[in-house]
Amino acid sequence: MKKKTPYSKKELEEFKKLLLEKKAKIIQDLQEANAESSGVLNEPGDLADMATELLTQEFNLSLTETEKQVLQDIDEALERIKNGTYGICVDTGEVIPKARLKALPEAKRTAAAQEKYDKLMKSRRVTTRMNL
Repeated sequence: MKKKTPYSKKELEEFKKLLLEKKAKIIQDLQEANAESSGVLNEPGDLADMATELLTQEFNLSLTETEKQVLQDIDEALERIKNGTYGICVDTGEVIPKARLKALPEAKRTAAAQEKYDKLMKSRRVTTRMNL
């Protein structure tokens, strides 16, 4: 049986507000990045300008992937609020401290569990690269 959130309705509303504000900001940033990058290569310019623009677009695309992941994490956090499991670590079942959730409202793990998860993912990426 899954543990239920230790946070009050009022606290959950505060977290929901933080999540929705963060989501709106990311969507706005993505829209602005898309608007900036569309059509820029069609403008006349020298090769150095075009190379710089391509690098900028590549950087923006990598940011976009990160932002898309954060949006997914936000949606998952909103779902956990809805089903009453928000603030519970998905790996350990421990309560995620309120301070962590205020700083990173989409967090699904305690800091210790996240660190362990990140190390595991990093080692898997290294192993995958070695096998290629």
